[in-house]
Amino acid sequence: QGQSPYSASKIGADMMAESYARSFDVPVVVLRPFNTFGPRQSERAIVPTLIRQAIDPKCQAIMVGDTSPVRDLTFVGDTAAAFLSAGSAELEFGHAYNAGSQRAVTISDVLDLVLELSGSNKPVHRDESRLRPQNSEVRALLADSSRLESATGWRAQTDLREGLRRTIAWWRARLSEGRVRHEMGYMT
Repeated sequence: QGQSPYSASKIGADMMAESYARSFDVPVVVLRPFNTFGPRQSERAIVPTLIRQAIDPKCQAIMVGDTSPVRDLTFVGDTAAAFLSAGSAELEFGHAYNAGSQRAVTISDVLDLVLELSGSNKPVHRDESRLRPQNSEVRALLADSSRLESATGWRAQTDLREGLRRTIAWWRARLSEGRVRHEMGYMT
């Protein structure tokens, strides 16, 4: 049962894949990536939201919601490698495999690291409108990727600091080239 509409959609997708597998004898394996981040990610996600606010001179402060949730953030290159590993391995039909860094970090820790790596000293303000409904907020998400690792050898290689450094560099280039959305209503 889904705790939020988002989680319910994920459960529905798993069930749809399973039904195709059973009905049409299609080999299906479910790969569950955990909180992927990196260059080209939508500004609606937490990591690009924090980075853009930290480095964009048009933003005077960094606005955040609840920074206490714990997440397992995985760099996009590692997530892509997980899909390639899963697609080329002989995995167990009908089973789900988690793909995450297996490292827990609070959103507050991510914010601190973004501020450090970007060199930003902007003030941080809590914005009540950014808080998720309490009944739908998952307090902690941490991957156990041991099944995928033992089946394929895949393991996340990029630590959070390096992934954020690369992502900040990408955002800096986008900003300097003027290749960003000018209307920043959601994130600022």
